[in-house]
Amino acid sequence: MSSDLRKRVKKTARRLGETALVKMLVLLAVTLPRRTGLSLFTFFGTFSYRCYRKDRVRAHENIALAFPGTPAVVVTAIARGVFRSIGKNSLDALRLTRQTKQQVLESCLISGEENLRRALVRGRGVLAITGHIGSWELLAAYLSDKGYRLSVIARKLSNEALNRMLIDLRRRHGIESFHRGNTAVAGYRTLKRGEILGMLIDQNINIDGFMVPFFGRPAWTPSGPAVFALRSGAAVVPMAIHMQPGGTHHITILPEVEHPPEDLPGDERQELLTKEMTAVIERLVRLYPQQWVWFHDRWHVRKERLEKTCDPGYLEIDGTA
Repeated sequence: MSSDLRKRVKKTARRLGETALVKMLVLLAVTLPRRTGLSLFTFFGTFSYRCYRKDRVRAHENIALAFPGTPAVVVTAIARGVFRSIGKNSLDALRLTRQTKQQVLESCLISGEENLRRALVRGRGVLAITGHIGSWELLAAYLSDKGYRLSVIARKLSNEALNRMLIDLRRRHGIESFHRGNTAVAGYRTLKRGEILGMLIDQNINIDGFMVPFFGRPAWTPSGPAVFALRSGAAVVPMAIHMQPGGTHHITILPEVEHPPEDLPGDERQELLTKEMTAVIERLVRLYPQQWVWFHDRWHVRKERLEKTCDPGYLEIDGTA
């Protein structure tokens, strides 16, 4: 067997294994009573914390960087809570494959909805920004099931079977998915119709962006959301969902982020808006720090990109000057 064939066989086997695992988790999520499911998926999160050393170490490092001076025992508690929270929130995301509209609406409380309604009234669409906080798929399903017209821009999963499952889950709740990379026309059409376009803006991905502060440290942040908002005139409305201690979910919708003055150069307006949007996502993460993905390599960036895209003050913050 050639090396290329071996690689293809391994890749196929891995993806079949991934798909089988997710289908098993879906089956557990939709058949077990929710209380039992929460206990089991919390155990899965704890198990992952112990097994995935690389992610565990990065979570510890990132939490310590974001909250300087925090005692090690507290850092450990937050990091362990991150994995447990992902387990619990994943349960409710998987349950969306079978839940009815009424069940979704009954699972969440919401505050600040008037901020979203006020922005929609203007008729230029709303760019709904959030991060990988809580059960973000449930957030989108709730808004759509409540009657808001909603589309999302998301990364296409490399596993085609899982990608189809995720798209079907969203469509079940009336959500249209646009894959990152070929989204401009569809995204602008969504906003032009006066609808909501949802985007997760808290990840370090290799596309155009700016270095802006996130928890006091420079982080490479995509400029695409700012471009959408400024070119379309859409309102930028931040929001997030957090699971509460009792197991219910609470959606927080904050007042819209104001667009920078129109007399500024285009690039400067994009950078300023990206900075403001990132600051408000940080605010939402701080509400429940254990419900954000601290094992994501958020602050990693090539030094040459850092030097080209930000002022010397950032280099000093990052410790690379």
